[in-house]
Amino acid sequence: MTGKVTYLSIDRLKQPVKVDLRNVISTKYKQLLREGILREPIVVELNTNVVLKGFELLEALKLLSAEIVPGVQVEPSKVKVKPITLKDVLIAGVKGPKLTYGSFEIHIDEDIPSIEVSLSELDCWRKYYGSKLRVYNDTIELLYKDWPTPLVKLKSLSSGRRSVWAKLEGVNPYSNSVKDRIGWSMIMTAIEEGGVRDILYEATSTNTGIAITAIANMLGKKAKLFIPQTIQRVSDIFLEVLGAEVVRMPVSLTVEAIGDVDSKAKIEGATHLNQFENDANFKVHLKYTAKELDEQLMSIGLKPNYIIGGLGTSGHMSAISIYFKSKYGSSIEIVGVQPAPNEIIPGIRRIETGMKWIHWAEFDRIVDVSLREAVEGAITIARREGLLIGLSSGAIVSAFNKIAKDEGIYILIFPDTGYKYAEQFEKYLSNQL
Repeated sequence: MTGKVTYLSIDRLKQPVKVDLRNVISTKYKQLLREGILREPIVVELNTNVVLKGFELLEALKLLSAEIVPGVQVEPSKVKVKPITLKDVLIAGVKGPKLTYGSFEIHIDEDIPSIEVSLSELDCWRKYYGSKLRVYNDTIELLYKDWPTPLVKLKSLSSGRRSVWAKLEGVNPYSNSVKDRIGWSMIMTAIEEGGVRDILYEATSTNTGIAITAIANMLGKKAKLFIPQTIQRVSDIFLEVLGAEVVRMPVSLTVEAIGDVDSKAKIEGATHLNQFENDANFKVHLKYTAKELDEQLMSIGLKPNYIIGGLGTSGHMSAISIYFKSKYGSSIEIVGVQPAPNEIIPGIRRIETGMKWIHWAEFDRIVDVSLREAVEGAITIARREGLLIGLSSGAIVSAFNKIAKDEGIYILIFPDTGYKYAEQFEKYLSNQL
């Protein structure tokens, strides 16, 4: 029956407009996460399920992992659109391309009821979990159905009134890093939008390249990767084993190669995923990484006082900041970690080199760490906890040691394992002799 609120599958709703992600985050997303209540239904056309009202609300609910949404289906005779036609809107929703947000007005000749629905009634994000016996139909499922990544207490850093926990992104299967998440998200989003060609280009310091190549292999695609000259040589071996074409670039930081990679991709007819600008990077962390962490902490009755993580593209820490600040406010301090001036630490970089999403989020402080301190942080965890973590993870340990107080709940986001960094560890250890 039209005009009545009913539950609709979010996967069946068709978005006819391209909304601004940052505006969605700053309005609908934060409000929903803070209040936990949905007060308006999404209005859709009866025959096609193309959204007519609630464009930004739909995007916010997708980021909150809703599977069903309250909606009102209306007959086309009750819809007036100007300066375009209803047919134009329906075509944009069903076939595309999407229309510019705010470029038209829609009037619904029907009363739309108000509602009060808890987000918990819509949240079915656990559909992405695999079975407890960890059996998967393919290696793509091995990634997303094996989430959440573990959260483990670090007893060597904890004390009487201080507990320290690490989220181990190194258990992801392809690159053994957090970058598996964005490789999967960028490629799947590009497929959905019809934008994946036979060759994928990416500027990477290693991990994103491994993730992209692994997933590309499963999809019958090829990867061509552009790596700074400063990155450890073993990266070439890993990538070539996977079948990637590797090009060393005369730059110190990955981000410095973006312009050249973009130009080459356009000339050679390839898809440039561009982890530094692609919102699929940020969105996968908002939808999964941040929420996983919150669910894990709630399961043991904890609310963090501090969350510490490294800044590379800024995707995962910006998403974590927005999620936790939106839900819990200023009671949680978000700490970003960057290399000290003139230092290079694989996987993280300084804010002034240019980061997109960090400007959307709130960081309470930024801590500088040297390469030596990062190596020493990794060695400390290896010798006390038995975990061989990577250099960016070691930098996070070092930052923790610089700011830690005697009490509080600290969460450290460890991006990867240490097995790619034998060259840096070898150099450090040889200098200790």
